[in-house]
Amino acid sequence: MIDTRSPARQSKTFSRTYRAPDLQAWLDGGGKAEEWLDGRIPLISYARISADRLDGDGIGVARQHRHNTRNAGLHGCAVVLHYEDNNITAAKRDVERPAFLQMCRDMTYGQEGETGLAVRGCIAVERDRVYRLARDFVAFQDALVMAGDGVFIEGQDSVDLVNDEESALVELVSLAPGESEANRQRRRTTRSAADRAEEGRVYGGPRRFGWMGASKQPYRLVNKHRNEEEWPHLIAMIKARADGRSWRGITGELNKNGVTTARGGRWTEQGVKGVVTNPAWWGGRILGGQLVTEARTGEPVIGEWDHADEETDGVDYETWKSIMIGVQANRLHRGMKSGPEASPLVEELRTRTYLFSGILRCGRINDLGEVCRAKLSGNRSTGKNAKYGDYYRCGDANCKGIGRRVAPVDEFLEGKVLDYLDEHFAGTQVETTPWRGRGKLTNLRKQRGDVEASVASGAVEWHDVSRLLARLNRTIEALEGDEREHLKDEARKNLLRGWSREKWERMELDEKREAIVQVLAPVVVLPIPRGVSSKAPFDPSLLKVSWRDELPRVS
Repeated sequence: MIDTRSPARQSKTFSRTYRAPDLQAWLDGGGKAEEWLDGRIPLISYARISADRLDGDGIGVARQHRHNTRNAGLHGCAVVLHYEDNNITAAKRDVERPAFLQMCRDMTYGQEGETGLAVRGCIAVERDRVYRLARDFVAFQDALVMAGDGVFIEGQDSVDLVNDEESALVELVSLAPGESEANRQRRRTTRSAADRAEEGRVYGGPRRFGWMGASKQPYRLVNKHRNEEEWPHLIAMIKARADGRSWRGITGELNKNGVTTARGGRWTEQGVKGVVTNPAWWGGRILGGQLVTEARTGEPVIGEWDHADEETDGVDYETWKSIMIGVQANRLHRGMKSGPEASPLVEELRTRTYLFSGILRCGRINDLGEVCRAKLSGNRSTGKNAKYGDYYRCGDANCKGIGRRVAPVDEFLEGKVLDYLDEHFAGTQVETTPWRGRGKLTNLRKQRGDVEASVASGAVEWHDVSRLLARLNRTIEALEGDEREHLKDEARKNLLRGWSREKWERMELDEKREAIVQVLAPVVVLPIPRGVSSKAPFDPSLLKVSWRDELPRVS
């Protein structure tokens, strides 16, 4: 079953699938699904809302499910499963709808994978809730066909999308204007943004640090008027960077002085960099990766919002350009062209992957008087320190940093992990779950082979079976993709089953890291005691090792 909601990060946008409440109550009372159905056709209730304007509680999709449950009874059907995509549009190709995709797969198989509940079709309050694009209509129709004359109910009306080929063709043609309208709307939005930028109009979005938010009484546009409390800190950040201060140093100073972000949180290096490199503070704007300029003069367009100038703040456009010289802008995200006229970019160092990067936590007391607990990342050793080897290091802006050489840390912790795995997972058996689509895929491949053989022998004409073959090929391709995902899930599930030291030696680095995080809790690295040289031999007692309370289930 699907549930993309995260308690740690509330969002209106989510997808989930679950048993219908009426059926769940029956099962909780000890009944069986077949008894509850009592001959009724089992359906999926699909609900979707493009824009959840409430509080993200799923009130809109719940109302749709209520209508679907009531209307299903008019046709001798019963809703056994609820599938919903909340705050997700169906009119954009690049937006994925997990519940819709899962519904098509389950109807193709004829059952939901986890519960085993049989499904014969779908009910929705209107077809626009299910599909808007021709691509999605084809996928939905294929699933209904593979379900065996699958049922589709729209509102209170039963719609035959399986046998009525003429209506299906009309449906495909009617979808094209909807898709074109979505494209036209996107173009209008893009064009409007460009027009407003060229006119120097204030642009919205979340409140930026240094400017006031929107207000109705008195009326005020967001990001138009400066915030007098935050403005001095913004100018100080800009001047500090122009004078050569590091991003980390600026960030640490802000947090130490209790200056919060526009959302009231602590600053990060990326947050400081985003504010300082954004041309909005001197009146400029980036659009499409380029600085917005006057068509005739080529000079930057100065916006209508409050911005800094040389006379009152001591910083201006020229200050921004000097700062941007040292910023890697090869993605044009700040309007810095990377052409013949641009200075060559310094080759970017790729972040190397180390066995315990992100698992180690800093145990030093930081500048805020707290235990840092920031993640330690692996770093390549260069220059005069290269002889000591690579090292793990804390990169938090408010911490003086803590570091350990990679080699002794990896040797010690890897030994601890291997001993732990030997004790808890040696002798366990690999447990595999058969893929539910094996029989379906085999039958479809045989059908395709029979049809192709009939065409080759001349028993049937190509134009009579071309659409059937196209549908078979689409479904087979979808099932093959689902099989690949199943095999990946099985590999992750059996990562620690059948454990042995030989298995560890065969693992790739990413597999070893995944095995480690399944059993090892974050390791706190304590600072070296006063009076002890940083070049002293490695002391494993300064690594506080603990194990996860809930281990993977194995047999």
